[in-house]
Amino acid sequence: MEEISVFNQILASALGMGWLQWLAFIFGILYVILAAQENVWCWPVGLVGVVIAFFVYADPEVRLYSDAILQIFYAIMSVYGWWTWTRNTHQGKEPLDSPEDAVMLEIHTWPIKQHLIFFVVGLVLAGVWGRIWLEFGAALPYIDAATTVFSLIATYMVTQKILENWLYWIVIDVVCIFVYLHRELYLFSIMFLVYTIVAVVGYLNWRRDYYEAIA
Repeated sequence: MEEISVFNQILASALGMGWLQWLAFIFGILYVILAAQENVWCWPVGLVGVVIAFFVYADPEVRLYSDAILQIFYAIMSVYGWWTWTRNTHQGKEPLDSPEDAVMLEIHTWPIKQHLIFFVVGLVLAGVWGRIWLEFGAALPYIDAATTVFSLIATYMVTQKILENWLYWIVIDVVCIFVYLHRELYLFSIMFLVYTIVAVVGYLNWRRDYYEAIA
């Protein structure tokens, strides 16, 4: 009975979400699916989604300030990612007729040492950022800051086609599921559940392509 009650609350809340949250939900799902398929269209789709999400997170009733600021970075990274994934096609060649004609950046990996450096730096920055947001009354300041910082790192890894980006996203997405449940943003919790599933698929797809490329 309790499980049914919780499900009904989540369903009712999700159905009652505003149109901005629904749009952010749709574009967010499309972005991660396209990224998992190495489709360059993920970047313009993602750009639209993060602009919408910014207004959702900045709402006074939500107050996830780190996530709101994160969307600004995502917007910049969407443009940068588009350029990074397609830049090699403009070296002495005719302009692209469509994004699908791009010669895609190759998937590659980072050594453990580089991951450790980014992990330590990420923890330090998350601690500092969380302390700042605590003073501003942000909800779940340290968790919010940690997911923000490591999302920045993971997003940069996507633009560079680092295979392990998906492992970062799996952890981040699972944490975000509980953050949004706590803030009663049930639709976003569902979205991050889907993100988690797609991140697993994305990792498997990219790993397969990576090993096929180096075979």
